[in-house]
Amino acid sequence: MATSYQKINDLKAKLKTKMTVSQLASALNCGTRTVFRHLEVINNENCGLHRFKEGGETYYIIRTDGEANFNQTMVKQLEKIKKSMAPTDPSDNKNIKLLDKMIDAMQNTNQDDFKPEAIALDPDYILDYGPFCDHKLQDTMVNKVLKAIHSGFKIRMNYRHSSSDFTSGWIEVCPVKVIMRVDTLYLITVELNEDGTPKYKNYLFENIISVSETNTPFARVEFKAKDYYKYAFGKWTGNDAAEEVSLLIKAESKWLQTQFEKSHFNPEITKRLDKDKNMIVDMKLRITPDFITWLMGVSTELRILKPASLKKTIKEKLQKALAEIDA
Repeated sequence: MATSYQKINDLKAKLKTKMTVSQLASALNCGTRTVFRHLEVINNENCGLHRFKEGGETYYIIRTDGEANFNQTMVKQLEKIKKSMAPTDPSDNKNIKLLDKMIDAMQNTNQDDFKPEAIALDPDYILDYGPFCDHKLQDTMVNKVLKAIHSGFKIRMNYRHSSSDFTSGWIEVCPVKVIMRVDTLYLITVELNEDGTPKYKNYLFENIISVSETNTPFARVEFKAKDYYKYAFGKWTGNDAAEEVSLLIKAESKWLQTQFEKSHFNPEITKRLDKDKNMIVDMKLRITPDFITWLMGVSTELRILKPASLKKTIKEKLQKALAEIDA
């Protein structure tokens, strides 16, 4: 049975051309009241829904090449959040810049300046605030990919791999989500294993040379970003077993304590202060290369309490780095 989310996406696909409420109800096999309810949801997404009269009939169409009617209530809420932040705080300052970009985009009604792909209100465009991220809204081929996701069609893309100059040529994939994670925009695709379980792949948007739509539909797969990034740190999502990690953040390293206060982990971390105002952080995550690299970078600001194997790894790498410097 289709969910309301799926019905709304089906309705969006139909609104590529002008349609009346009665036509939409007939096409989706539902009542007109249901159509009106879904149209209200779509209108609140600011995705370019237009209503007009023609020949005595009221028509609806999704069009992004005209003036957009932005949700000023949302803008006011973002302004309130911005006022609660301190510009002198480095972490808050980054978030203020992000809010300014979002507010500017949402208030803009100039069709020459409006870029619909920069609006993060689409249910398939996820801004994941992973640990210590610094978001940068990027202008890419997001709209074309989102259109395929909404309609449930495969896309063909020409992709260049980061590890080499190798270009895969045209490949056909099933797009599932667009995710911003730690200032990098990803396309998540899915393919089914032999046992029917989904297998997800990440593609960097910056490495997609070109994209074209197809007329090949594929079965929808429920993708849960929270589960996908469980026990992850930074951009790494590997399949290694998660480990219990405890860190002591020194009292004099207030900036790093603040980072942990404001950062998002899945599952959530626990924090407490000892009698000397040092922060003890307990977390469960995968010991990945990016986590090890980050620990090396802040090694003077903290102590690794556990596991002992992680402490040993960091010590060996730092000794090797010192040897390289002295060589």
